Amino acid sequence: MNDRCREVVNDSVQALHALAKLMPLLTSQSSLAGMLETINRTLGSTLAWISMDDDAGMQRVICAGNLSCHSFDITHFLASTLLQRQHRSWRSIYWKENVGKVLFTPSHPGYQHLQGGVLCKLADREGKGNGYFFLGFSQRLLSMPTLKHVIVVLMEKLSDRFAEIVARERTAAEMQRVVTHYKILFERAPVLMSSFDRQNRCVLWNAECEKVFGWRMAEINTHADPLALFCPDQEERRCVRGSLNALPLNDMYEWHPRRKDGATLTILWSNVPLPDGSILNIGLDITERKKAEQQLAVRAMTDDLTGCLNRSAILQRLTAALESERRQDRAHPFCVLMFDLDYFKQINDGWGHQVGDRALVHFCDCLREISPASSSLGRVGGEEFLLLLPGATSAAALTLCTALREALRTSPLQIGDKALILAFSAGVVDVRFGQRDVSLLLTQADRALYDAKRTGRGKTVVAVDYL
Repeated sequence: MNDRCREVVNDSVQALHALAKLMPLLTSQSSLAGMLETINRTLGSTLAWISMDDDAGMQRVICAGNLSCHSFDITHFLASTLLQRQHRSWRSIYWKENVGKVLFTPSHPGYQHLQGGVLCKLADREGKGNGYFFLGFSQRLLSMPTLKHVIVVLMEKLSDRFAEIVARERTAAEMQRVVTHYKILFERAPVLMSSFDRQNRCVLWNAECEKVFGWRMAEINTHADPLALFCPDQEERRCVRGSLNALPLNDMYEWHPRRKDGATLTILWSNVPLPDGSILNIGLDITERKKAEQQLAVRAMTDDLTGCLNRSAILQRLTAALESERRQDRAHPFCVLMFDLDYFKQINDGWGHQVGDRALVHFCDCLREISPASSSLGRVGGEEFLLLLPGATSAAALTLCTALREALRTSPLQIGDKALILAFSAGVVDVRFGQRDVSLLLTQADRALYDAKRTGRGKTVVAVDYL
C-alpha cells in the first residue's frame, strides 16, 4: 500500500492513470461508503471520510480505510481547522506530513501513522456548502501540484456523485420512514385489517384483528381452511370466501364471525383492492354497539317496572298478528285477553305504592310462567295488561285464567310475614278470520272486562260479538 501511495500521489503519470481508472468506478449507484473504499483502493490512501449535515442539522459521518476514525475525532479536527481558516476563502487544505497529529489524539494509532492529507469542501449544485471530504495517506506528500490536480478533477466528479447519492439515500430513508410509519399505522390502527390470498392463507393480520378475534396469524395458517375458524357454517363460509377476492364492495357488509373463545361478533367490513391485485379487508368491530342498540330497542319496547311489553309495543305486536292472520289461507285460532287487577287502588292506599309496584310485578311473573312461549304480554295501563294467544281459542284462555288464579292463590305476594293474594278480572275475545281493526278488537275486550268487573270481579268474560 505504501508503494502504491508513493507511485500514485507523488508521480504525475501514475496519478493520471489512477484517476482515469477511478472515474468510471464512481457511479451514483454506489453507496457513499462503497465510493470511499473505491477511492482508497485506487489512489492508495489510508483513510477517507465524508462529513455532512443532514436536514435536521445532525452531523453524518461515513468513513473507509485501514484506520478507525470516530465522529468526535472528525468534529474536533474540523472545528480546529475551520477556526484557523475562518477569515480566509478556501476550497481545499493540504498537509504534506503529520496530518495524523492534527486529526487524532496521541494515543490513536493514526497519530504517528497518518502523514499526508487533504480536506475539501463539498458543495451542492447551487454552490452551497453542505459537508467536507478528507483523504489521508500514510506517506508524506512530495508532489503537491500532482495531488492538487488529482483532487480538482476528483472533486468535480465527486460533487455531482455525492449529491446524487445523498439525494438517493435521503429518498430511501424517507421511503423507509414512510413504510415504517404506515407499518406502525397498520399495526396500531383501531380498525381490522387483514388479507387472505387465493390459497386461503392469511397474509395480513394486524394487532386489532388479533385483539378482536383472539387468533394470531401463525395460528390461523396452521389450519387447512382458516376461514372455517370464523365461519363454522359452510354456506356462510362460501359466501364470505367469494367476497374476499372479488371486486371492492360498494357498501359495508355485516358479518357475524366467531371469536377464538366461541363468542359471536358483529363486524362491519369492506374490500379494498391493492396494487398487486390482492384484496385488503378493512373492518370495524361493532359487536358492543349492536348489543347497545339491541338493549335500547328492548328498552324502548319494554315496561320498566314489569319487564313486559309497553303499550306501544304490544299494540304493534297485535297489529302484526292480525296482518299475519289475514294473509293465511285459512283461519287459525287466535284470542286476546285483557286483565285488570282487582282492588288495586286499595292495595296502593293500604299497603303503599311500593307494595303496589311489587303486586304488578308478581302478577306478571305468575302470568308469564303459565303462558305459552308464543304468547305476548303487554302493559296497556296502570294495572291493565293485554295477552295475545296465537293458536288458542277462548276455551284455552279460560283454562289459562283458572290456572293463573290458582297460581296467585298458592303463591301469594309475601310482604314481611303477611301474604297478599292477588285477584283479577279478564275479558276474552276470539279473533275472527280476516279481522284487522285493532281499535274495535280492544273495545270488545274492554267491554268484556268491564262486564267481568261489573258482575262481581274475579271473573273472566268472553265477548259474545263484535260491535
